[in-house]
Amino acid sequence: MEHETHRQRIAALHQRSFDLSCAVLKAYPKRRFLDEPSRIVWRELVKAITSSTFNFEEADAASSDSDFLAKMGIALREVKEARVAMRLILACELAGCDVLSSYEDEARQMALIFAKIIVNKKANVKQRPRF
Repeated sequence: MEHETHRQRIAALHQRSFDLSCAVLKAYPKRRFLDEPSRIVWRELVKAITSSTFNFEEADAASSDSDFLAKMGIALREVKEARVAMRLILACELAGCDVLSSYEDEARQMALIFAKIIVNKKANVKQRPRF
């Protein structure tokens, strides 16, 4: 039963990460010509948020603990980068800033969750007996 609950929580986190990526992609300004700063920062945001989701999904199928930690580390770095891009768009009032405020908090929460997963996994690996 505990394993099933754990898998449900992981599945919910995967969906949450996926939903955040979808929300950012849908929020991308549809104007044909964006000003240069908006185009550059939005491009970085799209790359970072989707990379975070991809790596989080890949971590679930990792071949080892070190592979899992590596992929989760990338997911964490990328969601943090996405959050910085969101903060730049908001603070500088770049194109599309009006729709990003709630997503910035979600990115912050995802970063905290990813960091906690990494800390817990490292502690779990350290406690395992070595043969």
